[in-house]
Amino acid sequence: MKKILLIFISVFCSLGLLTAARPRMNVLVFTKTAGFYHNAKPNAIKALYEIAYNQKWKITFTEDSTFFNDKELGKYNAVVFLLTTGNNLLDNAQKTAFEKYVEGGGGFVGVHTATDTEYKWPWYEKLVGAHFLGHPPVHEGKLIIEDKNHPATECFGVDTLTWTDEFYSFDRNPRKNKDLKILVSIDERTYNIDENIWFKDVNIVMGDHPMVWCREMGSGRSFHTALGHVPEMYDNEVFRKHITGAILWAAGKTK
Repeated sequence: MKKILLIFISVFCSLGLLTAARPRMNVLVFTKTAGFYHNAKPNAIKALYEIAYNQKWKITFTEDSTFFNDKELGKYNAVVFLLTTGNNLLDNAQKTAFEKYVEGGGGFVGVHTATDTEYKWPWYEKLVGAHFLGHPPVHEGKLIIEDKNHPATECFGVDTLTWTDEFYSFDRNPRKNKDLKILVSIDERTYNIDENIWFKDVNIVMGDHPMVWCREMGSGRSFHTALGHVPEMYDNEVFRKHITGAILWAAGKTK
């Protein structure tokens, strides 16, 4: 599967690493996994490639952590951790370069499993806002759109929305962090959160349950969405607009 993914990335990059002579933005998408591999990854890469093409962005997909150095990171308006998992994806020098990048004005967007990444890196924990704890199987539930005016949520256009996904629980309530702005939460009463078949010794009931949030980090910006487990979601135009708005916001490119 990993070999197929690398071929997939290579083909897309060879077809159009540059989406325009004067791209509106330059985005780095990091897809490295050292833990669980999500079968939505090819769909997700395809979606971001097509978003970039339509938005006239330059976009680069990589699992190569050597991209994380001052010179290379300086080329990008935003870095997306797309379905990353596991620890030690970056070495100490690469971590320092990424911290400098974000704090100095760069943008970060974490998609779905970004909270299941780098548990032993305190700065990253601050960046992403919380860490993954567990989840029930895929369910239909009701999302609560707490801020309909954010560039990443205006696409929803409603106060509540029925959504089918793998709803993550976290090791803390992000709302209790005053530096985080909660954009979307989920009503736990609308899905069977007690169907905890994989994390038997973990209490995944949160009560107040944020799913999407953002924050400023120094001169930069960080955005995280826990949505995005189901492969077909990446063909959903609303979800694509959600990701597009997140990247634009993180890059400081919104009006």
